[in-house]
Amino acid sequence: MKKLPALVTIITVTLSGCAMQEGDFPSLQKRPYEDGATMDAAAAPATAISSLSADQQIKLDAAIAQSRAAHDRFQARLPAVKSRVDAARGAAESSEAWVVAHMELAALEIERSPSVEALADIDALYREQLERETAADESGGTAIISAQRDLVQAQVDRQQADIEAMKNRLR
Repeated sequence: MKKLPALVTIITVTLSGCAMQEGDFPSLQKRPYEDGATMDAAAAPATAISSLSADQQIKLDAAIAQSRAAHDRFQARLPAVKSRVDAARGAAESSEAWVVAHMELAALEIERSPSVEALADIDALYREQLERETAADESGGTAIISAQRDLVQAQVDRQQADIEAMKNRLR
């Protein structure tokens, strides 16, 4: 029985903290200074650009066209090279079939070299654009170049994978 008054007192004190009091209380939302954000001109976001200069676009288009043409030639020649490699599979080193297969692989690598050169040209264009955007506090042009670079890189990677797979079949 002695526990009942103590329990009633504890419950009363606890519930009194939940009672709503009248008045205007401050908001519990974050204040601007709590985010660490300051509003000054130096912290303004970079200006976004939606296209490249005409000169840059011409260079990018030329590199893409060069890569596409090299990739088309690579793809056209690929079945014949695969056939030569399959014919040389298991052949003795320095046999005619083995030498012909290696020569065809070397020719195929030469066929893809304009794609690799185009990738290097796009990388240089990207670097120039990045420097320009950094100096002018702009953005957007590198994203355009990067998207095209990813496509060319995928072609070059696929070509390399095809060549490596054929080389492995000759070992």
